[in-house]
Amino acid sequence: MGCDLPVEKEGYLYTLAQLSSTLKMICEENRMRVLCFLMQGERCVNEIAGALRLPQNLVSHHLKVLWREGVVNRSRDDQDSRWIYYSVNREALADLNALYLSFFDEKRSTPWRACCGSSVLCCSMEGQADRSCPMEMEGG
Repeated sequence: MGCDLPVEKEGYLYTLAQLSSTLKMICEENRMRVLCFLMQGERCVNEIAGALRLPQNLVSHHLKVLWREGVVNRSRDDQDSRWIYYSVNREALADLNALYLSFFDEKRSTPWRACCGSSVLCCSMEGQADRSCPMEMEGG
């Protein structure tokens, strides 16, 4: 029996590996701090670095990772293209939230009895049919 996510968006089924990869990327503490700060609105690297007391090059690195993953947007200043502003990609966060909630939905958890151990002789054990398989007892 496989494990996959039941979330489909625009005909695309998100996999467990994709959710895991995204969560690993976001769970780095400084990235979470940057993302949290960006939830308050559009910011430039200098503003983020100052507010979070992190080196500018470290903030730039984390923003690049978040941008590549699609979690943040970036745009250049119309007047001076050296300035780049970052903001949260609301659609990407909504998708990530839906994936996360879908995976941890309590309805996905089903009662299951193990078919192993000394107290249970499973139906797959030939010649020892004095006990029924727990799956058969449950009507499965």
